[in-house]
Amino acid sequence: MASEPVDLSSGAAPGPHGADVIPIVSPTVVAFIGRTERGPLNDPVVVKGFEDFSRIFGGHTSFSFVSLAVQHFFLHGGEAAVVVRVANRATRATLDVPAGRGEILRLQARQPGSREHLRVSVDYDRVERTPDKFNLVIQRVTRAGSQLVDDQEVFDGLSMDPTDERFIVDALHGSELVRLVGPLPSYRPAATAPTHPGRPIPYITVKQAGSDGDELTDYDVIGSNAEGTGLFALDRCERIDLLCLPSPPERDLGSTSFLAATRYCERRRALLVWDPPWAWTSADSAIMALRASGQASRHAVTYFPRVRPRGDLGRFGAGMPACGVVAGMLARCDQGGVWHRMPPVDTTLKAGLAPLAEIGQAQAASLQRMGVNTFVRLLPGVAALQNNVTFAGSTTVDSLWQGLSSSRLAAFIVRSIESDTRWVFTAEQPDQLAADLERQVWVFLSRMKQRGAFAGATAEQAFFVRTSAAHEKADARDVTIALRVGFAPRAPREFLTYDFRYHAATLTTEVRPVRDAERHLG
Repeated sequence: MASEPVDLSSGAAPGPHGADVIPIVSPTVVAFIGRTERGPLNDPVVVKGFEDFSRIFGGHTSFSFVSLAVQHFFLHGGEAAVVVRVANRATRATLDVPAGRGEILRLQARQPGSREHLRVSVDYDRVERTPDKFNLVIQRVTRAGSQLVDDQEVFDGLSMDPTDERFIVDALHGSELVRLVGPLPSYRPAATAPTHPGRPIPYITVKQAGSDGDELTDYDVIGSNAEGTGLFALDRCERIDLLCLPSPPERDLGSTSFLAATRYCERRRALLVWDPPWAWTSADSAIMALRASGQASRHAVTYFPRVRPRGDLGRFGAGMPACGVVAGMLARCDQGGVWHRMPPVDTTLKAGLAPLAEIGQAQAASLQRMGVNTFVRLLPGVAALQNNVTFAGSTTVDSLWQGLSSSRLAAFIVRSIESDTRWVFTAEQPDQLAADLERQVWVFLSRMKQRGAFAGATAEQAFFVRTSAAHEKADARDVTIALRVGFAPRAPREFLTYDFRYHAATLTTEVRPVRDAERHLG
């Protein structure tokens, strides 16, 4: 498309007919998957701060670093996170409420875990004259025997009659604390009256406590596509930019989860922030392990060393995963656009954290060549993340994918075009479709060029956009329109090129990277 003047001074530009302007900066969506103290299982929950996380998923635990990773994420610049709790054979607490004639109303914690400290009470206030009516109060307390209430639900006027609008089965569908299990009793549950008049109403506590289950396996993290669990729970999120799988205390997640996570990230145009193995106790041991390992992916980023609380040598002797730290730094960088390198943007360790090990410049350079970013001490008490590389490794054919900023820029552009051009399937003026699509994408890339995303002094050196004739045939499917986009992330006219094909029959967009041999054809 020929260059044309566009007023970009306000940071926005008019979109073509039927199309919105594609944003060049958008909030970074970071997902965390792992064990937590409590919370919904396999359900992606958005949290806007660590207090938000603690309210839903609990606090720090001895069996998981997820809570610390999320806390570090917010302390290093993150603004919002998606958390997916997974578990391995965790069980739910149960409560038995007497209901007369030896029957019980059995309730079960909605979520599994040993920290679901629930209690219930039953009363007949204002329903004394209605034989099957009762009120039910459900509370979660801070710990067993505590009077500090974390959460409470009140269900008044419940009925054991299936025809009643307050039928207990229907009403408790909305409970976030408990669910019904087993057969219903024939009578309403007995009131939990105090032993003496004037005493507080007693509560019925958990009969059988829940459990946190066993250590996670790779299969718990990966989950099931069909059931929407583990990684695939994130399919319910419109977009994912970064994925963190905080490794458990002194235990690595296996290569199976690494491969599944990087493939998932490839499909979602995202990046896995991978914690280094616990065996990497020094820079030399990390370098030796990397030379012997075939584990690498341009859809992942890793770092060394782990971190620890500054000045506290007793706790976390083996360190803590820093995936949340790295994700927070990247999210903060992205506020100005994904094309910015982490340095010179502030990447210093905050929240009283320090690198677990010292790294020399020669060691940092060796790790960089192998695709590892490093926390390096700059001044006494000050350390920062350096290198700006993906985990593509030194054997990658195309060195462009070794650059973290370049790799993330390409993913951002492809995903943005893919998601923000779906209007073509419902365009009201098919004869203007190609021109409108071409202009929309051209304006998007032009705005990015103005902000310094590409190499090249002119638009022709920095990017190009071309559309083909409508209604072509390809792979026996109707293609409404084909779009070719090229952009130069590191050198003028060194275009990284993608083809977008919009299939009207299936309402899908197919994206194909053009082979390297064609990449320089501007």
